[in-house]
Amino acid sequence: MSNLLVNSRDQQFLLFEQLGIEKLFQTETFKDFSKDDALMILAEAEKMALNVILPTYAAGDKEGCTFKDGKVTVPKCYHDAFKKYVEGGWLCPIEPSDVGGQGMPVVISTANQEHFHAANFALLSYPGLTHGAAALIEHFGTEELKNKYMYKMFAGQWTGTM
Repeated sequence: MSNLLVNSRDQQFLLFEQLGIEKLFQTETFKDFSKDDALMILAEAEKMALNVILPTYAAGDKEGCTFKDGKVTVPKCYHDAFKKYVEGGWLCPIEPSDVGGQGMPVVISTANQEHFHAANFALLSYPGLTHGAAALIEHFGTEELKNKYMYKMFAGQWTGTM
């Protein structure tokens, strides 16, 4: 299927016919995933991008961000979209379940991100930077830092930046 954001058939060709990602599902790490799972995940990402994220593109651009009295305010339409993004499990799908993720193969998550970023790159900077900052703490932080920041960031309760 093709839509105005991503040609899903091209994406599936690259993933399954060119890259052969089904080989990943034969490994111990990803044995709980299948091609059907990957296709379902990609379809849900496409729906999320088209139905939730894309509608924020023009409105978010028009409203913009503001900085007043030391506080940054993002477009109002970003709030619900971010919440739905987090609730959908899109914030940290590649992370292990013990930190709130799904243990998804990076290649599938990257394909999902193609949909999301095509829908509204500006909005996706918030979860993207949050995930990056939390992953940094996950890999290099102390247990104290992980307990204080990482879990809340991976849960979407707090956000992060560069």
